[in-house]
Amino acid sequence: MKILAIALITVLAFFTACSSDDDDQTQSKSRTLRYELTGNFSGSNSIAAYTTASGGTVTEQITSLPWSKEITFDSSVVGANLVVSGAGGSLGQQVTMVIKRGGNTLGTPITATVDMAGTFTISSPVIIF
Repeated sequence: MKILAIALITVLAFFTACSSDDDDQTQSKSRTLRYELTGNFSGSNSIAAYTTASGGTVTEQITSLPWSKEITFDSSVVGANLVVSGAGGSLGQQVTMVIKRGGNTLGTPITATVDMAGTFTISSPVIIF
């Protein structure tokens, strides 16, 4: 699981790299994202890796569903995402991710289904500010 967490952090860091080319764009959209996870996953070994308000990355243990995280990002952060993985579940269980920006749902919910090994991985698209 430790290797999975390191891999998730690496992927997350890649997608949240900053660029100074975007400094002159106006910030007309909300910089607050809310990630919501629901489902029937019963495993006890789930982690979330996500972009922090300042643009770094962090991992957090998820103890049960439903779970949510709301983050208001600093003006220097140009993109954010969330990757969640879990183990110890039962085949066919599901986890659904909803992303909200400024209270409005972005896109359609994303659902992952637990595989024969009892694991799942779900990732949000990179949200650009």
